[in-house]
Amino acid sequence: MSTNSSEGPVVGNPYAPQEPPELISFEKSDFIGMHLADMLYGITVLLFVRCMIGLLFPKAPRVRNIPLAVYVSVLFALGTVFMAMNLNVAVLSFIDNRNFPGGPEVWAQAEAYKAIIVVPNTVFILANWMADALLLYRCKVVWDSHYWVLSLPGLMYLGSISMGIMTIFQSSKPNAGIWNSVTIDFALPYFSLSTSLNVLLTLLISSRLFVHQMWIRKNVGSMRLPYGSIIALLVESSAIYAVSSLLFIGCYGAGSLVSAVFLPILSQTQVIAPLLIISRVINQKAWTSSTRHAILSNPVFQDASQATTQINSHALRSPGSTVFNVGKESNSIRSVV
Repeated sequence: MSTNSSEGPVVGNPYAPQEPPELISFEKSDFIGMHLADMLYGITVLLFVRCMIGLLFPKAPRVRNIPLAVYVSVLFALGTVFMAMNLNVAVLSFIDNRNFPGGPEVWAQAEAYKAIIVVPNTVFILANWMADALLLYRCKVVWDSHYWVLSLPGLMYLGSISMGIMTIFQSSKPNAGIWNSVTIDFALPYFSLSTSLNVLLTLLISSRLFVHQMWIRKNVGSMRLPYGSIIALLVESSAIYAVSSLLFIGCYGAGSLVSAVFLPILSQTQVIAPLLIISRVINQKAWTSSTRHAILSNPVFQDASQATTQINSHALRSPGSTVFNVGKESNSIRSVV
């Protein structure tokens, strides 16, 4: 995908920049994407504060979770660095170097080898790796001891890291960038692998949670489940991350300049999705590593399962990994960490 063009300037507006229409459209997409990402960054800040308060100042009897707090801090820092430096690039390209031959986007490509461009590209990919790593871990937790499920996602994750490194290396050369055909050989496989991994993990997590929900209803009966709502299922499976990735790679792979709208959005959704999951952990609603034992020892389950001594071989044998506590004299199940 190249933004270079030999077409004439936009006609009809005497005040329009003297640039090819293709470049003008690309600048519009880039500009819109940056502002949408700014709005999403506000959500990122709120989730970060909420997570840090819950992790560092938990209510008794819970204890501080320092490792998870470090993960949240690093992920938030990467998202913040990207936003700050991307804003700086926007100021330099659209204001300070507005009259650069070819326009702001051509200036950005010419400066691609400098730190002001390389650093935000690098932190974007690092944040992407961290978000994918959390999804891999969540998939492992949800599928309990079924480690074979992680075989394909694990290989895809390693491939994504390899392609990400090559993308950073090649896109940091002068007159290069992910929008230029110079780097399409590495950028497209990288984004394709990352998106495929997101979608695969989302399907694995959401399907497991859904089957678990059906298993509980079949063996325990009608009750309020922590994954009974569609919203909870989508949050836990990081669907927002997968959808934004699909929107970007669909446009990027097709060579559409509209992909410039979705890339800045992806920079924040890949931070927001893990923070939403961690927020559920803090609020004692997330799937953890103790579900199976807690459910089997739960009085509600034991009473309801007296008439069911065996489960069909095709049923879910290990419900997963959330701790459930019985609400006082009610049929509701509440998950805790």
